[in-house]
Order: sequence, then C-alpha cells, then structure tokens
Amino acid sequence: METYWPLVLTSAENFVLISATLSVALFCAARIIRTNRRTRAWHPLTWSRVYASALIVPPLASLWLVSASLLPVLWLGPERWVREHRAAHSSHLLSALTISLDPVLSYAAISFASISLVVAAYAVAQGYFRIGRVVRRLEIESEPAAPERIRQVEDACGRYELRIGLVVSRYPISFVWGYFRSKLIVSTGLLNALTSEELAALLEHEAAHHTRRDNLSKWMLTICRYLSPAFPFTALLYRWWSEQVEMVCDEVAALRTNHPLEVAGALVRLTRLTMGMPRSSQLTESSFFGEHQATLERRVERVLSLGGARTFEPVAMSSSWMKATMLCGAAFVLTLATVFAVSPLAIHRILEILLQVF
Repeated sequence: METYWPLVLTSAENFVLISATLSVALFCAARIIRTNRRTRAWHPLTWSRVYASALIVPPLASLWLVSASLLPVLWLGPERWVREHRAAHSSHLLSALTISLDPVLSYAAISFASISLVVAAYAVAQGYFRIGRVVRRLEIESEPAAPERIRQVEDACGRYELRIGLVVSRYPISFVWGYFRSKLIVSTGLLNALTSEELAALLEHEAAHHTRRDNLSKWMLTICRYLSPAFPFTALLYRWWSEQVEMVCDEVAALRTNHPLEVAGALVRLTRLTMGMPRSSQLTESSFFGEHQATLERRVERVLSLGGARTFEPVAMSSSWMKATMLCGAAFVLTLATVFAVSPLAIHRILEILLQVF
C-alpha cells in the first residue's frame, strides 16, 4: 500500500486539476455558443445535449486520461515503470505544474474528491426521498377529485406504464418520482385546478419526463456537477440543462395533445395558484411549472410560438438516452483496455509532451 499511495495522491490531484480545467473551458464554450446569434434558433433538445455534454465530459475525460496515464504502473510494477519511464520522474501530468504545493495540494485534492462523492450521494438521496418531506408538509384539507379526472390520469399513465401516487391535498403537486419503475405523484388540488385539456397537457409533459428517464439524467448530472471544483459554472450549466429539458417536455405535450395553448394555460394557471398561497406553506415540488419566473416566461413564449414545422418528432424528443450511455460506457472500457494492451505508456508520454509544449 505504501508503494502505491503516492500514485493515489497523484491520480486524485490530476483528476481534480484536469476536471476543473475542462469544466471551465467547456463552460466558456457553452456560454459563447449560447450568446451567438446563429445558435439562438437551436432546438431545446440540441441545447440540452450541449449542456449535458459540458457537464459529463470533464469528469469522464479526466477519469479516462488519469486511468490511461497512471494506472499502467499497477501491472508494470514500480521498477519497470521507472526503467521505461523518464529517469528521476517524481511528478506526473499537471502535478508537475503544482509541485511546489505538494503534498498539501495532493491531500486537498483527494479530500475534495471524497467529499464531493459524499455530497453528490447526499444530494441524489435527498432528491429521491423528497416525497416523504412533501407528504409531511401537506395540509390534508382538499376536496376529492372528480372520478372522471382520476380516470383521465389512469388512462394517460397506463399508456406509458407509469404508476400513480394520488395525494389528497389542495396544493398543486405533480412530479415523476423514481428511476426505473417511476411513479407520477399528483395531488387532488392540481386535478381540481385544471381543465380537462390542461390536465391532458400536464400528463403528457410528465410522461415525457418518464420515458426520457430524466430522473436518471438528473442523478448522473448531479454526480458530474459535484466532481468539479468549478461549482458556480457547473451549477449554471445544470440549471440551463433543466430549463431546456422542461421546454422539450412542453413541446412533446403540445404536439401530442395538439393544444399548445392548453400547455401554456396550465403553466400560467398553476403558477398563479401557488403564488396566491401563503408563502410559509407554498410548495414548489411540481416539476411542471418550476421555480424561476424568467424560465416560466420563456417556456410560455416558446409554447405559444410553436408552429406546424417540426424539427423533432415527439418520439425522438421523449426517447431514453440509456442506449447511448451504454455505448459510451463500452467505448470507455474498450479504448482503455486497448491502450493498456498495446502501449501502456503511450497516453502518459503524449500528455507529457503536450504539457512541455505549453
């Protein structure tokens, strides 16, 4: 263990440094693209992929580079590593730029990585179990929903194999809870507040979240955003991504119901309803109308501007990303295994050459 402890410290330090560098670089790139006039007409689905990539690439690329560069020592052995490596090579990759701060920086890096994983796990768990907090805060004083509204919810959820959790409360609550066997949590207050057409639009919106596996996306992106020291940048990227995802689901709802006005109407009606409630008891757990007024305005404007032209079909917009994720995972493992088998030190030497150039 003592032999490989410096490798652990070096790996952690390089992961944090590379991840931070890539996070800042990709945030700047996303910001430039966002403010470019030519890209303003991009579809929300395209924007969501841009922001998700800016969050995922830094930790994934950092993990790959650190693994490909430093892990070969585990089977080459320290002696062969030194023999085939440069003589008197005491630091690796970006660690060479911070050698004067070691070992304090190395311990800080591994502490940051460990704490980040704990914080990310806590954030994910807190989001998953939020239904318990919601129920405890409810005042059970709502009139029961009309039977036809309940049947409408059951019919819509049945088409998408989405389970239902009905909460008796006057507060307008609706969100998809869970990762694989998802459940739509909806309150009687929400069912009573909307017209039949508005409720149909809301149900299609929430069903789109379910079929897209957006809760899994949030779990993955939450982990990624906490693995970089560039917290303000990753938090902003995550908020931008969330906004675009809501717009995607709005469009799916508008196209499937063929009533964009009803989507906009449901957004405005539910927002006004919650704004009229006492602040101390107001809940913001509805993923449909969100929390930010500026985001709501942009969503309403976009829904109202939807025309006959379709850049994407509802099926494409509501498809899951799980196949793409599995392909990326397989590519990650296969490329890493190929490097290890063909030339274990190739990536390490390439990165050292590039660092020397800069």
